[in-house]
Amino acid sequence: MSMSRDPVCIACGQATGPRPRLNRLPDGRTCPSCRDRLLDTLPALLPSPLAELPIEDWAEEADENEDDFLKGA
Repeated sequence: MSMSRDPVCIACGQATGPRPRLNRLPDGRTCPSCRDRLLDTLPALLPSPLAELPIEDWAEEADENEDDFLKGA
């Protein structure tokens, strides 16, 4: 007996749908969890040097920045 249910937001209890959407709380405000979920799916507005690096290079970049910080550069 398989009971398939749509995923629901743990904050507002409403269905999240196949794509993120803004659900409203009973008082009319936007659900903060649904808002954050939607914002996380949007592309960045400003370029970031880390966004252009492959994920494997992030650790190397972080190590280099930490070494500079520790040296006082």
